[in-house]
Amino acid sequence: MSAPWPPPPDLSSIRELVAAADLEGFIAEGAPIDEYDCEADQLQESIVGLQSEDLTAATLLPIIELIWGKDFNLAGPELARRRPALTKLVDQINRFFGPEATPQTRSPSL
Repeated sequence: MSAPWPPPPDLSSIRELVAAADLEGFIAEGAPIDEYDCEADQLQESIVGLQSEDLTAATLLPIIELIWGKDFNLAGPELARRRPALTKLVDQINRFFGPEATPQTRSPSL
């Protein structure tokens, strides 16, 4: 029996995607890689029960904006200024776990 494709969003992957997005630039400024684990944990908890076909921008963006707004005390223009970066994070989550997800492979190390 094979595992379903795409796999459900796991915590490790969500943490990695959120850290890679570095939406506030903290990691780039020297913060530890786990800087956004709290937000990633909330995000994963919010989406873990969703089906792949529901992991779309229309579903994910409001969830991420709510988490980001609450945790970083952002609203209105401050949150809107982050929307392009939030949308890129949504696109990455969709790419790996959403309805159009395809198996990802890593190229061999040289």
